[in-house]
Amino acid sequence: MLRSLREAVGELERVELAQVGQLEGHQTVDSEQSLCECFSNLNGSITEMETALATLAEATGETGNL
Repeated sequence: MLRSLREAVGELERVELAQVGQLEGHQTVDSEQSLCECFSNLNGSITEMETALATLAEATGETGNL
């Protein structure tokens, strides 16, 4: 299930980055960089969920279900 979530987040990232426009000026936020950071944080959260689930599976002896 988390694999599907990771794939969906990756696809959403590709779609969003393809639509982002370039900003001009020295005091503007870089939209592409901001989006990349957000998606990086999302992927980090998915990794944390995977780690937590693996820990729970190991603690309960259900590692074969991963």
